[in-house]
Amino acid sequence: MPVTLEDIARALNVSKMTVSRAINNHPEISRETRERILATAQKMNYRPNQFARALMTKQSYLIGIVVPDLMHSYFAEICRGVETHARPAGYQNLICSTDEEPRKEMDEIEALLSRTDGLIVASTLSASEAKFYKRLISDGAKIVLIDRLLEGLRCSAVTTDDVQVGTLATEHLIKLGHRQIGHLRGPDVSTAVKRLQGYREAMSKAKLKPLVHDCGFTETDGYAAMQQWIAAGDLPPAIFAANDPAAIGAMAAANEAGLKVPDDIAFVGAGSIHYGDMLRVPLTTVSWSKAEMGQAAATLLLELIAGKKKNRTITITPELIVRRSCGEVSN
Repeated sequence: MPVTLEDIARALNVSKMTVSRAINNHPEISRETRERILATAQKMNYRPNQFARALMTKQSYLIGIVVPDLMHSYFAEICRGVETHARPAGYQNLICSTDEEPRKEMDEIEALLSRTDGLIVASTLSASEAKFYKRLISDGAKIVLIDRLLEGLRCSAVTTDDVQVGTLATEHLIKLGHRQIGHLRGPDVSTAVKRLQGYREAMSKAKLKPLVHDCGFTETDGYAAMQQWIAAGDLPPAIFAANDPAAIGAMAAANEAGLKVPDDIAFVGAGSIHYGDMLRVPLTTVSWSKAEMGQAAATLLLELIAGKKKNRTITITPELIVRRSCGEVSN
């Protein structure tokens, strides 16, 4: 038989009303009580009657998640993090991938707005296109940005400190003795812009000349950018790539050109994708918890859905993970 609210209430020795309010994110329920009830509901495999709830509350109990690339394990982990927090609260996810295309992102957002109670978005749009989201939010849309921010947009968000990501990666290569350190720059989104800023700040502090080459966020981008840099004949002996896929593509191109990693060229990425430690030469990277990001975004969105208007930004702290690709292995 399906688990009911009464079953959860009996297991925790609380009232059915308390369980119902916790699951519906009622503001009178404390965070500690809500988390305890949601954890028990998940453990007991509780599934609410979505149709009945929708009729009673005039909510869909659906959350839309819009990400640039569902094939990228980074965003898959974020989606999983959202689900682990939202599902015990009675919400299900509708997930769309934009393939890093702004027009497709706007189309997906418009399609999801009428079908969901709120959206979690890793946006491909540039800062100049933020007016799209300003209009939606002013019309009452409940939106939380994740991973990528849009300058000038007042909106709840979850991200990491991307300036620190760039600084950690670059300073590590400097500490290893490198004086020529290149950067494979990502697209015109906040994560790439701020990682470039962190790289430049670290290079300036060490009185080193920045060496920046346009790239992107995919393995294909990294591969093509590295081929071009090798052909130009001015390749530096150390590279910080804007993210792990770009670093992995660049490493493949270097290997194809007869360069040995890390003997001839060192690499550091960012994002700690799930197979980075299983490469032939494991990739040094800057990491932060994608699951924690997803859970935090779900928390912020449920707060907005519950009527809490205050915008909040949650920043997840990054850390360096040292592997063989940079020429040093941590103990």
